Amino acid sequence: MAGRILTLAFLLPLTFAFSDTFPVVAWSSHKSKSLDVLSSVHSPAGSDSNVIFESILSTGDICDNDAIVLVDQPGLHASDLRALSPSSPLTTLISRSPSSIQLPYVRHTTDSSIHDFADSVSTRCGSRILSFMPGQGGTSAERESRLVKELESVESTFPKYLVIFTGSPSHSAYARRQSEPAVGSAFGALQQPGNSTLPEGGILKRYQLLTPALITSLLVVFFILLPVVFFGVSALASIQSPLHVEAPKGFNAQERKNQ
Repeated sequence: MAGRILTLAFLLPLTFAFSDTFPVVAWSSHKSKSLDVLSSVHSPAGSDSNVIFESILSTGDICDNDAIVLVDQPGLHASDLRALSPSSPLTTLISRSPSSIQLPYVRHTTDSSIHDFADSVSTRCGSRILSFMPGQGGTSAERESRLVKELESVESTFPKYLVIFTGSPSHSAYARRQSEPAVGSAFGALQQPGNSTLPEGGILKRYQLLTPALITSLLVVFFILLPVVFFGVSALASIQSPLHVEAPKGFNAQERKNQ
């Protein structure tokens, strides 16, 4: 099963109205009791953001999701969602979900943000946070298309997921945390997730330094090459300098010359 991923996506603000409220739209790929309860308990207006996020992200089965996608669009207003066509890709994606909730006017609270809830869920579920920012250019339809493309990538990669699409005050857009670089689709690298945590211990536990090839090379050096070199040096040291040619005994060079 694919590893659990918690994702935050940031989009450009569309409008600036009612800065103290923003909509919250959530849907899941499976039947979600928390979403169904929220849709019947909370009124369309006057909801508190902390209460909403707490109700969705603090349930006992939240860690059963393979991926939790949190889409934060600064400056988003309910009128932006009402302006979407019933046949738009985002509307179609939400309408075909087994469970969904739409709260158009949620009051912003300064106690905690969606980022704080993301950190809390990541710690609780032992998941990692993938934060990225889609391209900022283009029209609203083009930005919606990019968002839907990423969400469809999540849908094809993770069989069990939860999406929360919400807004935040536009001034908080400048306080975004540092995001990880994404190449192509932000979820392309998650098809085969890996564990990036280094094991505890010394360097020999973290990295395999003594490989079979290295061990074989060391054996050859110590038991073959070094003895051969030592033997060669010893043999060269034992070779003496050639002796000078000496005249035989009884030989007199002067007498030999007189003869």
